[in-house]
Amino acid sequence: MRKLSILAVLLLLAACGSSGLGDLGGILGSPSQSTPSDVRGTVNFIDTSAQRIDMNVAYVNNLRSSQGSSSIYYDSRTQVQYGGRTYSPTDLERGDEITVRGYNDNGRYVAETITVTRNVRG
Repeated sequence: MRKLSILAVLLLLAACGSSGLGDLGGILGSPSQSTPSDVRGTVNFIDTSAQRIDMNVAYVNNLRSSQGSSSIYYDSRTQVQYGGRTYSPTDLERGDEITVRGYNDNGRYVAETITVTRNVRG
């Protein structure tokens, strides 16, 4: 089990070095929507015209990430959950802590669901 964890970390670090910052789709490496992944971090900026959320990534699939700042994308199907209610990704704010369940779509990490774990407004 320990060897498997070490291998996963090494693969994650290798992906970070080869894909450049901001490319979560490349880091997660799943070739299609069939392998969802989880990312946790803090919202930095929401670009509504590009349907992109820039965030500081803390964890990828429950492994501490050295990725730093990365982008996730959303579409009309992406739902934001907070306090038992559903919101739009455009309702997120800088400083919100979120967990994202998404997938690699041709090198872009696209969010299926975003759960707010700590609202910046308390």
